[in-house]
Amino acid sequence: MLLNAIIRPTIKVRLFLSLISIVLFTGTAFIIIGVWIINKNILSQAYDAIQGHLNTARYIYHQQTNDISTFLNLAASRSLIKEALLNKDRDQLIDELEKINRIIGLDYLNVTDEKGVVIARANNKDVYGDNAGFEPCVRHVLENHGPCFGTDILSSDLLLLEGESLAERALIKVQSAATDQRIPDFEDRGLSIIAASPIFEDDRFAGLVFGGRLLNNNFEFVDNIKNLVFRDEKINDVEVGSATLFMEGLRISTNVKRKDGTRAIGTRVSEKVYEKVVHQQKIWVDKAFVVNKWFISGYVPINNIKDEVVGILYVGMLEEKYDQIRRNTTMLFLIMTIIGAVIAVLLSFSLIKRIIYPLNSFISASKEIADGNYSRKIHMESKDEMGILASSFNKMIDAIFERDQILKESTQSQIAQSEKLASLGRLASGIAHEVNNPLTGILTYSSMLSEELRDTQYKEDLDIIVKETLRCRSIVRGILDFARETRLERSLVNICDVINDTLKILENHISFHNIRVIRNFHESIPDISVDENQIKSVINNLCLNAADAMPEGGDLKISVHYDDNLNYVIIEISDTGKGISEENLSKVFDPFFTTKAPGEGTGLGLSVSHGIINSHEGTIDVRSHVGKGATFTIKLPA
Repeated sequence: MLLNAIIRPTIKVRLFLSLISIVLFTGTAFIIIGVWIINKNILSQAYDAIQGHLNTARYIYHQQTNDISTFLNLAASRSLIKEALLNKDRDQLIDELEKINRIIGLDYLNVTDEKGVVIARANNKDVYGDNAGFEPCVRHVLENHGPCFGTDILSSDLLLLEGESLAERALIKVQSAATDQRIPDFEDRGLSIIAASPIFEDDRFAGLVFGGRLLNNNFEFVDNIKNLVFRDEKINDVEVGSATLFMEGLRISTNVKRKDGTRAIGTRVSEKVYEKVVHQQKIWVDKAFVVNKWFISGYVPINNIKDEVVGILYVGMLEEKYDQIRRNTTMLFLIMTIIGAVIAVLLSFSLIKRIIYPLNSFISASKEIADGNYSRKIHMESKDEMGILASSFNKMIDAIFERDQILKESTQSQIAQSEKLASLGRLASGIAHEVNNPLTGILTYSSMLSEELRDTQYKEDLDIIVKETLRCRSIVRGILDFARETRLERSLVNICDVINDTLKILENHISFHNIRVIRNFHESIPDISVDENQIKSVINNLCLNAADAMPEGGDLKISVHYDDNLNYVIIEISDTGKGISEENLSKVFDPFFTTKAPGEGTGLGLSVSHGIINSHEGTIDVRSHVGKGATFTIKLPA
């Protein structure tokens, strides 16, 4: 008792100091690592968020393109459009195009004949007769007679054909350095979503309808993206999110503002982004200085129908938003870490008390169990972890005792089985020595007689004696295979020939005098790679067992077919005998198990057969009903 009183305080002090050291060390490490992880994760979340927003913006862009294409497909199928096109009735065409465009709201909507010559325009009505086949999407429909949609850059001449107001809307003043003479002062081309759909009359290509929406100075499009993705979130009266459309590298539509509050139309994307997105055709997500602020930005290329980059779609979020989140999260993490450390110190005393005192009970019980006293149990009323541990400890004692008993019984069973196997090994060794000598004599004299009587009627019978004597040797080897593994002597054989050779001998056996053998061999059975002698032993054993099950006679049916799905040759051997009871079905392949009278069987035949089939990577199983016979099924890989 005195010794315990001295030791226990020492353990308490050590545990307390250990816990305090852990709290201080882990707390400091958590603060350092946690701040780093917070910064990294918030930045990672920002990139993930901008990637998601970029995907949404791209979906909105593609959806608008698909909507225009769908409307034009419907317009091309209108009977009034077809009728007016066939009749070259421009007034009716213009009237129908105006009705359609009031619904779609395109910047231009035109109809051409089968050669691509414009017949009617919805907007610039007085201009017609020009060839629109120079536009790639229109040319695609003319050549393939199928719909086309995408994005393309329209020249100023094409825009003028659709109306001066459209050409003026496309005009953008380029904001560039005065020293850069390569960049023009104005950009008069226009980036446009365009779609075209063929018009057929009685399966004949009659022309097409095409139209599009100009994206230059189209603020409604970028504002819709901003409102859908970022809503109206602001920081210090500055909108958090922004969206931009670039034609090549020039901003043609954006809600990014300059310091004076105007939209930053005409400014250019950075060379780094231009190289990555336009030249390499890859998505770019990173921090970027956009006009006058830092943004977490995402850029995705916009391709035309030739898969050339003609523009860029951009979304961005103010980096300041994530800086604010990072500061607030870091401060909250620091406060929580400090509070956790204080609580951990206060709880240390209680934890030490609840851990130390019950340990003696476990130590004492463990010593008694080691001495073999399984009746020793720990009684603890608490419902906490120690109570659960005590309950688990008691269950462990019961489990150890139960497994100890099972182990003893299993060991005794294994010893008995080992003795049987040892006896079988000795029996097999004796058989090998005793049987091989007379077999050698039989083989010698039968071989000599076969040679001397080779021109007589007895030659075939003597050859069978020689062949079957050699098989007897293999049968002895098969008995030895039960105790040790024997190398297979494989060759490609036709299993039907192997079965016929086996039955040729068995049909002369006394047990088969009142047995009718029925063969059901399917055609086109592939050859299989097996040890012919071992497979003969299996067939021989199963057929003799079937004959023994039919002492009063009956039918022995042997079926062979090929399963091309599983690539297996399947052999079924059925009899009409007394069958096998249900309780014995699971034991028929066990060594030494037999239902025959003592002295009539060793119980090794089916065990050896099972081992032979397994060694051939095959399977053997049995199904039976008492009084209705039994069926053994062998599956061998083809």
